[in-house]
Amino acid sequence: MKDKVNILGTEYEIEFKELEDAGIDGYCDYSSKHIVIRSDNVNKIENFEWLQNKQLRHEIIHAFMSESGLQANWQHETQFGHEETVVDWFAIQSPKIFSTYKELDIL
Repeated sequence: MKDKVNILGTEYEIEFKELEDAGIDGYCDYSSKHIVIRSDNVNKIENFEWLQNKQLRHEIIHAFMSESGLQANWQHETQFGHEETVVDWFAIQSPKIFSTYKELDIL
């Protein structure tokens, strides 16, 4: 998998690392332009690759919001700056949305 991604002209590093009992599956650090995704399957998720991909999409959405100037504009902003429900919804639904766009040839 690619270890860097361009988000609206800003390069973000992607790192897979053990997060052990951190209570999260990944995070996006806007200050260092660094995305971290859990590499250790401590919760014994059956389809761990699906979870990693969903989490990477989730963190990429955070990066897009940050690079768009929206990092502190939503409720849940007191802790993270974005409403996690909206971010997660887009991370989960975007493959289906893009598939529909591709099917209609409107990308």
